[in-house]
Amino acid sequence: MVAGEYLSGYDYEENIRAMRYILYCRKSTDTEDKQVLSLESQEAELRGIAGRHGLEIVATLQESRSAKAEGRPVFNAMVDMIQRKKADSIICWKLDRLARNFIDGGRVIDLLQKGVIKEIRTHEATHLPSDNVLLLAVQLGMANQYIRDLSENVKRGNRTKMERGEWPSYAPFGYQNDRVNKTILLDERTAPYIRRIYELYSTGAYTLEQIRKITYGEGLRSKSGRSVGKNQIHRFLQSKFYLGLMERGGKIYQGKHTSLVSRELYDRVQDVLHGRLHPRPKKYFYSARGFLTCGNCGCMLTADTKKGHQYYYCTNGKGYCQEHRSYLRASDVDVLLSRLFLELHFDEELIEISGEAYRQSRLSGSSFVNHALQTLQNELQGLSERESMLTDAYTAKTLRKELYEAKMQELANRRVELYSQIENASREDRPKATFEQVREVFLDGNKAAKRYVEVGDVEKRNMLEKLLSNASIRNKNIAQYTFKSPYQILANTPKTADFQTLSAQ
Repeated sequence: MVAGEYLSGYDYEENIRAMRYILYCRKSTDTEDKQVLSLESQEAELRGIAGRHGLEIVATLQESRSAKAEGRPVFNAMVDMIQRKKADSIICWKLDRLARNFIDGGRVIDLLQKGVIKEIRTHEATHLPSDNVLLLAVQLGMANQYIRDLSENVKRGNRTKMERGEWPSYAPFGYQNDRVNKTILLDERTAPYIRRIYELYSTGAYTLEQIRKITYGEGLRSKSGRSVGKNQIHRFLQSKFYLGLMERGGKIYQGKHTSLVSRELYDRVQDVLHGRLHPRPKKYFYSARGFLTCGNCGCMLTADTKKGHQYYYCTNGKGYCQEHRSYLRASDVDVLLSRLFLELHFDEELIEISGEAYRQSRLSGSSFVNHALQTLQNELQGLSERESMLTDAYTAKTLRKELYEAKMQELANRRVELYSQIENASREDRPKATFEQVREVFLDGNKAAKRYVEVGDVEKRNMLEKLLSNASIRNKNIAQYTFKSPYQILANTPKTADFQTLSAQ
């Protein structure tokens, strides 16, 4: 039968018995189809329609996939069956089960117009080649517009939620959804593993594969009961969500959920990830590599293992250094660094006495928190100035629109991060925070020399990262050194100084 026969008329009831129907059911996995009948319900209803009208079903096809884009494999198989004349009609619940995009909708309309599809039957109407194609196009167009509108509504709703600090999706690993209060809570079972992963990787001593094996041995499992893969661990280490921020579409939002890692730890992990802090983990681990330079030529000391012993020596990058021929055992380097940390030693009794006096007096002055807040506020003010300059350049047409928008988005993201840091700093009790910060510096320095020779290589490196900026070696002795702030201040402070003296530095 050709399309022209429909136009000239024929006995419909007689010809319907010759039609071969494909029963097509589709249930989308997307949210727009939550109210649509399930696949089983659709099939049951459609078989009832087919039975009442005596329709011949030659195939039943089910598909769990959205129709908002072309490329559905089961839909394509149905069209292929019709084009190969294995069937010539379709029965489905509604037209939007067939298509919600113009490409698939156009294929259906074209095949129906040509009479290749003899009939499309739904629970509410029957569509024939002789029908007004405009009405069919309008119905499929409405289905397409519905999905477009719904998509925009969902995106707008998600943006609103994120602006309120709420996460609009499934909770990331380490958290769980509170479906009653519509919030995100810490998962007490998995959250500690996120902190563990960050702490391990921040040392620079472990590869992702090593961390996977360590955490698996410590009980970390995915939802399927398997070990968490390297790629997933890598995503954990990059996610700002664990910092208390939410990122979507290139924009950063301040979240209301509890952060799992500190800004300091997160930044240190990013430095390791991007190669700014540590060399890549090797077969052998050298705790002091990257901290020592040659006092003669200024080149970095490298390390090697020979006959079971670790050695440090000058790389001789400039080609003239005699120190290059001198090897220094790692054990001797440990002794040198331990002696260096004696510069940070203070009498412990004096620390406690002066610390208690400082706590009681509640000295205000230039505190750690005040300084941090002022620094953040200054950067925040600088962002406004940069935005003004970008706007002036864009208005003067000296800056392209796409570059202007990209730069403004970067500044907006940085503003969110700064507000988060200011809020965290402001929540601290200022006198207590200052006291604890200064006391920790004193105690760390006091114990550093003794502790350095007692701990393992990984902890040695952690101590170096915290205390030492760099040190140069000449003739197998330390020639120059610089501690990190505030430990350099501690090294320069008289040994009889108290908390007030150090906090004023």
